[in-house]
Amino acid sequence: KMQAEFDGILLDYSRQKMSLEIRTKLFELANYCNLKVKISAMASGKFINKTEGRAVLHMALRAPLGEKILAGDTDVVPEVHEVLDRIYAFAEKVRSGEHVGGTGKKLENVVSIGIGGSYLGPEFVYEALRTDEKGAAAAKGRKLRFLANVDPVDVTRALDGLDPEKTLVIVVSKTFTTAETMLNARTLKRWLEGAAKKADISASE
Repeated sequence: KMQAEFDGILLDYSRQKMSLEIRTKLFELANYCNLKVKISAMASGKFINKTEGRAVLHMALRAPLGEKILAGDTDVVPEVHEVLDRIYAFAEKVRSGEHVGGTGKKLENVVSIGIGGSYLGPEFVYEALRTDEKGAAAAKGRKLRFLANVDPVDVTRALDGLDPEKTLVIVVSKTFTTAETMLNARTLKRWLEGAAKKADISASE
C-alpha cells in the first residue's frame, strides 16, 4: 500500500516514518491547499514565482521537442532545445579533445560548482550513471568533483590531485547571484589564473 509505480519506475516509501493515517492526512492537506490547481498553474506557465515575477517551468527542460509549453504567449520548448543542443555540442568537443585548456592540454577533470538543486541534480545524474556500463566506459580516465560549500576544506578536497591545466570548471546557477556559488566561482577562478601565470599565458585565454 505504501508504493506507487509509473512508467516502469517504482516508488517504495514503506520504510519512511509514515503511516497510512499520516498519508491520508497529507492528501487532505494537499486538497485543502489546492495543490492540483497550483501544479496546473505551474505547468501552464503562469507567473507563480511572486518573488522574481516569472513563471516556473522546470518541466520545460525535460519536454521533448515538439511539445508546447507557454510562458505568457511564448513557447519556450524550442529555446530550451537550442540551449541543450549547444551544451551537447560543447560537451562532445571536450570529450573528443577538440576543446582544450588554455595551455593546450586535454581537459580530463571537471569541477561542478553549485548549491542546492544546482548541486544535487548533477550529482544524482552522476551517481546514476557511474555504475552504468556505457557511462563508466565513457568516463574512464576522467574525474568529476562537486563543490557546494564555502568551507576552505571542501575546496581543498575538490581540487585535491587535479591539474588546473586539465580541469574544466562549470558554474551551475539559475541567477548567478547565489553568494556561496559565486564565492566558490571566484576562488576557482583565482586557482585557474594562478596556474595560467605559472604557465606564462594570459588568464583570458
